[in-house]
Amino acid sequence: MDNPAPPSVRVWVATLAKADLSLRRWLDPREMDRFQSYESQADQARFLLGAAMLRSAVGQELGIRPEDVPVDRECDNCGGWHGRPRVPGSSLQLSVAHAGLLVAFAMADEGRVGVDVERIRSSRAIVESWTRNEARFKAGSGVGLVVRLFPVPWPGHVMAVAHAKGATVDLHPIGSLRLTRGGSAELPMPAT
Repeated sequence: MDNPAPPSVRVWVATLAKADLSLRRWLDPREMDRFQSYESQADQARFLLGAAMLRSAVGQELGIRPEDVPVDRECDNCGGWHGRPRVPGSSLQLSVAHAGLLVAFAMADEGRVGVDVERIRSSRAIVESWTRNEARFKAGSGVGLVVRLFPVPWPGHVMAVAHAKGATVDLHPIGSLRLTRGGSAELPMPAT
């Protein structure tokens, strides 16, 4: 009898330098409305990059184009369109986080997953504790979750991933997501 492989969690982290306006072509109308509702370019860049990372990773997993990935963000509590991202008809579990100059995306084959990234603006221990709690919250309540801190590619930030016990967690290079530049203008990186 073969032992089943442990659940797999894949995580990507990117700086806002990867936010390219050409990625808007992947957004559905509701995502485009949300993108346009942000007043600051930094907030637009964070949302756009998170949505593009999700669509690229899920598209590769399902063998479809990023712009064809159906994304549902309906809130379980109020029905608003700001909830945990889901792909209808798929068992993939997804989580997106952003803070400062970083955007993180986590995807699990099965089991719950939550990712959080935060800027360190006060005590590192306090920020790490907050980040762990946010990752756990995003993964959902219950037992059987492991929360671990992972290194990020930008100083002054911390990242935590909550996942099912026994899952393997792999950090993937952002280049594996094929966030290609389409020749249009990049969103400027905000000052830190």
